[in-house]
Amino acid sequence: MNLKDCYKFDDFRKLARKNLPAPIFHYIDGGSDDETTLKRNTESFSKCDLVPSILASVGEPDMTTEVFGKKINMPLFLSPVAMQRLFHHEGDKASARAAEKFGTFYSMSTMATSSIEEISNISGGP
Repeated sequence: MNLKDCYKFDDFRKLARKNLPAPIFHYIDGGSDDETTLKRNTESFSKCDLVPSILASVGEPDMTTEVFGKKINMPLFLSPVAMQRLFHHEGDKASARAAEKFGTFYSMSTMATSSIEEISNISGGP
């Protein structure tokens, strides 16, 4: 299995488990404290089916919204994740760059592997 074979959340998990050292996979795959949020999110995603509308024109979908007075392209945020260089050589910088590229917010962890100045040079966040 490789990235082009991933179509659902669990496919990405299987690929990560296969390719990452076990401690790093479990760090990314786990949740904080008693993992209540992780359990609730997993339960919610399991109830959601994405069913395509076949032969139905949807035109140009517009997911833009305004948050904190700033227009973003989609109602998704990159949440804070500590020590991102454990699983990507650019760490937080790559996440901030991706958020900027796709027109959304990046939230920096208090345990980031880059300085706030480095991230502010990349991100146009509020």
